[in-house]
Amino acid sequence: MDWLFDNLGKFAPVVIFLLYMISSLKGKGPEEEEENDPAAAERARKIQEEIRRKILERQRESAEPTGQRPGTLIFDEPQPPAEEPEEEEIVRRPARPPRKPEPVVEEVAEVSHGRVDPFEERRREIEAKLEEAKKAHRMAKEKAGSMAKGKPLVPLSVSSVSEGQIRQRLKKSLSDRDSLKTAIVLREVLDVPVSMR
Repeated sequence: MDWLFDNLGKFAPVVIFLLYMISSLKGKGPEEEEENDPAAAERARKIQEEIRRKILERQRESAEPTGQRPGTLIFDEPQPPAEEPEEEEIVRRPARPPRKPEPVVEEVAEVSHGRVDPFEERRREIEAKLEEAKKAHRMAKEKAGSMAKGKPLVPLSVSSVSEGQIRQRLKKSLSDRDSLKTAIVLREVLDVPVSMR
């Protein structure tokens, strides 16, 4: 028994194949019955012909417009199905003569000297905007380059406030509890994010 469970992966495809074969043999039974029953085959053939006939009638009705109003109902008496020939009728239509291609007339666009083509005008506007964007890009590159070199864009001016005065002002402003809370919040907001420290 252990051997069977250990080798179950090898036997699974064989079992599945056997089940498939058995089910396919059982599936052939009803098909053979239909082939042996000529009455059922004849009935199926008649139903198919009737469906084809109805489809053709509907197509003919749609092809021939009637002069009736679209909202009226017409009740026809049902007619018994007519005897249909064994072979399908082939509807032959006279062939149409091939159409001769019409000569292609090339139209030459006339440009008046007084008017400007709207597409040309739009193209000029786009080119002007492109030039402005290129200038702005060059200026941004120059600013970035000067910042990378450490050269300040705005010259620094020497402040008249001494270092001692700044410390005194800070200590005085941070002595209050509310201003201390504000300073801590500002540090969290303006400083480097915690995840990057």
